[in-house]
Amino acid sequence: MARIVFELDIDATPKEILEALDTQRGIAGWWTEDVTASGGTRSQMTLGFPGRAPVPFEHRVDEANEHSVRWSSVGAFPPHWVGTQVIWTLTPKPDGTGTTVHFNHDGWATDEGPLPMSAMTWGQLMGSLKAFVETGTGAPLYRKE
Repeated sequence: MARIVFELDIDATPKEILEALDTQRGIAGWWTEDVTASGGTRSQMTLGFPGRAPVPFEHRVDEANEHSVRWSSVGAFPPHWVGTQVIWTLTPKPDGTGTTVHFNHDGWATDEGPLPMSAMTWGQLMGSLKAFVETGTGAPLYRKE
């Protein structure tokens, strides 16, 4: 199995980062404005990508707390995401200056095909997440039409 991995420091508390990863307002601020999410463990999330994907992505929130956020892809689209998990581990920095965010998108069948482009997109999104949490203004890649 292949995986995408990133790690970055964000000048914010785990609680602030959790709000960006587990609320409709948060996800709309850094990823896609076309999101429906109630938040919390066992909730469902639908993410639309206007002009990019013909149908929304569907995720189940398996875990959402100040230590870890885990989403499972439960829809049939995109096919290369079926059975994958997106996992965020939030670790407060020992010096109290923020949080180290370890990200991985696990369970890819192969590291060929769409994985490299998805890795590049996740890299862009990590910068948007950081900006959104630290300043209140992210750069969502997908905006509602």
